[in-house]
Amino acid sequence: MRLSVWIKIAITLIIVVSTSAFGVWIGTAITPDSNTEARKINWTSLGTPPELAVKITGEFLCEQSYGVIVESASGTGYIACPSGWHVWDNPHSAPMNLDACRGNPPTQYSPKFENLPYPVTDCAFRFQNEWTIVENVYTILDDGSVWQWKFTYGIGNVLIYWVGGLFLGLVTGIIISIAVWWLDRWR
Repeated sequence: MRLSVWIKIAITLIIVVSTSAFGVWIGTAITPDSNTEARKINWTSLGTPPELAVKITGEFLCEQSYGVIVESASGTGYIACPSGWHVWDNPHSAPMNLDACRGNPPTQYSPKFENLPYPVTDCAFRFQNEWTIVENVYTILDDGSVWQWKFTYGIGNVLIYWVGGLFLGLVTGIIISIAVWWLDRWR
């Protein structure tokens, strides 16, 4: 017995909506978040300033990206820019404040510190949560090297996975619906 056109349309709508919702759910499930391994291993060395760094004093926009400002044992400030370490000599603008980490190793960022060499001399972080989540953690090790852990998670990250899941679910639903119509035709 062949199905009526209205039943086939209803079946098609149910299939397409179900597979699309399942695709969005799968996209949400695979979206990178705070528990992904990739997020935990983002430590990069910023190198060592010309003098031994002892304290992190702030963050500043340097050459279209953020650079960390450290203070040496002699009191000289240095900033890590993409082009390398420079003396911090910008009296006209104050650096952005960073929050101090607590503990050694810093306890509130313990998953992020799994791959960081020890011991840590100083640690500071910035957490911004608006349209985009930006987390920067800076550390100075005993050898004077400066390390950065950075993670950015924006609405674009989420939308890519949701839209991708929706698209794959929609295509899957359409293919299944075509198969249902085609199989019913040959009954």
